[in-house]
Amino acid sequence: MLSNTFSEITSLDLSAIVGGTQPTAAQINDIKHQAQEYCPVTARRYANVNPATVTRDQAVAMGNSCVAEINPFLRGVARGRIDGAINDAFGPK
Repeated sequence: MLSNTFSEITSLDLSAIVGGTQPTAAQINDIKHQAQEYCPVTARRYANVNPATVTRDQAVAMGNSCVAEINPFLRGVARGRIDGAINDAFGPK
């Protein structure tokens, strides 16, 4: 019975597992598009990043760079949105 356990897991079951996921190109492009308005220097710096190679740590570094570039009055809101986008893309930490 134990040997059959893994063969019975469906891809639907696997899609419900959070953490360790890789964002899609569409998610990365959506994030880049949103960032261009608020942090154009960061958006340009990371414009050619291959979405398939982005790790959570790299995404956090990009987010930190963007937040540093944003108007201080908007940083709190931006931080929440950026962290939310990272969690949506990679799963909650």
